[in-house]
Amino acid sequence: MKKKLLCLLLATLLLVGIFAGCASDETTADTGSTDTGSTDTENTDSTTESTDGEEITLRWVGAGWSLNQKADKIIEKWNAIHPEIQIEYIEPGTTVDTSYLANLDTMVSGGEVVDLTYLTYAEVYNRVINGGALPIDEYVEANGDDYEGMYGSMSKEMLSYNGELYGIPYAGNTYKVFYNKTMTDAAGITIPEQWSIEEFTEVARQLNDPDNGVYGCCFPFTWDAILYASAELSGWTSVVKQDDGTIVPNFDDERLRTALSWAKGLADEGLSPDLATMQAESLNRRQVLAEQQAAMLIDGPFTLVWLQTYMFDDPGEGALDFELGVTNIPYIDEDGKDVSYNTVAGAFYIPKSAAHPAEAYEFAKFICDECPEEAANYMPIYTGADMEAATKSFTEYTDTNGELHTDIYPLEVATGAVATPYESYVGKYG
Repeated sequence: MKKKLLCLLLATLLLVGIFAGCASDETTADTGSTDTGSTDTENTDSTTESTDGEEITLRWVGAGWSLNQKADKIIEKWNAIHPEIQIEYIEPGTTVDTSYLANLDTMVSGGEVVDLTYLTYAEVYNRVINGGALPIDEYVEANGDDYEGMYGSMSKEMLSYNGELYGIPYAGNTYKVFYNKTMTDAAGITIPEQWSIEEFTEVARQLNDPDNGVYGCCFPFTWDAILYASAELSGWTSVVKQDDGTIVPNFDDERLRTALSWAKGLADEGLSPDLATMQAESLNRRQVLAEQQAAMLIDGPFTLVWLQTYMFDDPGEGALDFELGVTNIPYIDEDGKDVSYNTVAGAFYIPKSAAHPAEAYEFAKFICDECPEEAANYMPIYTGADMEAATKSFTEYTDTNGELHTDIYPLEVATGAVATPYESYVGKYG
């Protein structure tokens, strides 16, 4: 969290200079983006008005949505329902790097029409606090939408600023425990859906087998967010606001100390490879699980995607020869028992240079709510998401030779990797 706050501050200082004093009617800057069939960008109203029922065109700017024709599939599905609202997808770059963000900010601050774009939560928030985004409250109200009911209290908390809503949450992130169910079954161990750090540690002890080179678990010590995730389940935050309004660090909090001591104890006891061992031996935490050098792994849902590549492309040794299981990360105290680790990873937002914000809001909702299969490889936040469709990309994989592999994992494993059955800690604690 400390690292996130520092990045947010630095990005904020950078963007203040970009957005300060920029008017939406300025002429468009040259972004150098690939624009196939784009309209005259010097005119901020580059689309046909919709007030007479005529066709309009929304300009969607993104990165990477061309991969596997995701954008094309989404647009085709949209146009089958809304032929009167065409979508022009523009991709200045395939990845959201410094150059891409600079291009996007130049487009928006220069007044070029950008009706909709998608960024990570931190990047969205940077642009919100610097005046680069439009609030969506009036569109939520006009459509009679229950925003919190659709996206949860977490999203409402994270995408609000000064009492106004910004953004439609698309992707979330969570942490889970992936485990070798074949090992646990052989040991007569049933992994619970909820467990404490003490229960997790005891299971790791029972599965630990140093004589055969098997750790009870693998803890990603290089991933700081996982180190304090269990503390966040119980309400810990990296900073706190004092009575006089000042913000101070919160690293002496007992909840953080408990979480860090627990993680260190796993390494000290030899239940997990420690940081030095992982670095010295170049151990990949997911490979350690795949090669049965560890019985359990704390990680994110992308583990399933990584394992697909491992199985069928690199090194390409075929399906895992053990059954995979998944459950929730352990909690440090009772306050974290019925809480899910779930955050907004990214969201669509409407830039200040949008020509059709109302329609952009509708299109963003459509992507987030109705395109789980077209978008693929993500954790949906929409509470009504078709989880079977959303997890299809986890259970199917086309390798580099074009061969399709199906039913890689049981559906309950794929669903369990992204499901968050309890209220997010963000929504509960704010």
